[in-house]
Amino acid sequence: MKTNSLSMFALAMITVFFMITGCAQTVKKEESIQKSAEPAAQTQPPQPEKEKAPAAKEEAPAPIKEEKVAEQPVKEETATMGEKEARAEAKDEVAAMAEAQGRLLTIYFDFDRFTIRDDMKPVLEKDAAWLKKNSGVKIEIQGHCDERGSVEYNIALGERRAQSIKKYLINAGIDGASLSTISYGKERPVDPRHNEEAWAKNRRGEIVVVKK
Repeated sequence: MKTNSLSMFALAMITVFFMITGCAQTVKKEESIQKSAEPAAQTQPPQPEKEKAPAAKEEAPAPIKEEKVAEQPVKEETATMGEKEARAEAKDEVAAMAEAQGRLLTIYFDFDRFTIRDDMKPVLEKDAAWLKKNSGVKIEIQGHCDERGSVEYNIALGERRAQSIKKYLINAGIDGASLSTISYGKERPVDPRHNEEAWAKNRRGEIVVVKK
């Protein structure tokens, strides 16, 4: 009985010893784990502060060189016939046309027509006014057509257009003896293209100064 009690006491003491020893080892393991998890504090000597590089200066834009344009002398050029006509400020436009090109203002006609259009009557009045001031000139009235139709037909139509202009001028007081007519039909187009714009330019009557 006494022996059993001693044995049990000894067993209990051994058990307690191992329990205490295990707890101590467990605590040491936890401490070592915590120490390994914490970063090692490295004490480094304070480094001298690096000098900051001076900020790059913004380059000022180069001043734009002011170029001086040398004045060129104006050269007098001989005016062409068209320029003379455009510059005729003090002259009547019909007089300028007669002087520059040897003809008066052109009269235009509708397709397949030889009667004077209403918008052409003021133009003929200007031509008539110039002829009255220059009664000694001889005038040739030329009839023209566009390219459509036969040669014979356009010759006849051109003649009718020339005659219509002549009649209008005579009625305006111009001496018929100073007026002659001729038809060129479609032989002398001013615009060689084959469209409505060109045809409208070619259906015309030209009043040409043949003798002064």
